[in-house]
Amino acid sequence: MTHEEPLDLGATELSAAEEERVRREHDLDRPEVFDRRNDVDRRARTRANLLPEEQGTGSADPEAQAREVLRDSDVRTEIPESAPDTMAERRESDT
Repeated sequence: MTHEEPLDLGATELSAAEEERVRREHDLDRPEVFDRRNDVDRRARTRANLLPEEQGTGSADPEAQAREVLRDSDVRTEIPESAPDTMAERRESDT
């Protein structure tokens, strides 16, 4: 399954030029390349099996849902500055 829409970087504090560079560097405007590089289709098929706690709610398309979750996770992993309001804060120990 191909994803033709550019991938969402989320709200960032990047300048327009920096965001354009990041989008190009990580293939965010070429989602089929991003998916192939990150093996999203295979991983989505594996993850599409609903967990017991998800089975009660169900899903109209578990594979598509898994694919979007994996893409979002991959973007946040590759580009830590994406969606800064949802990032875990990393703190150094005082000791």
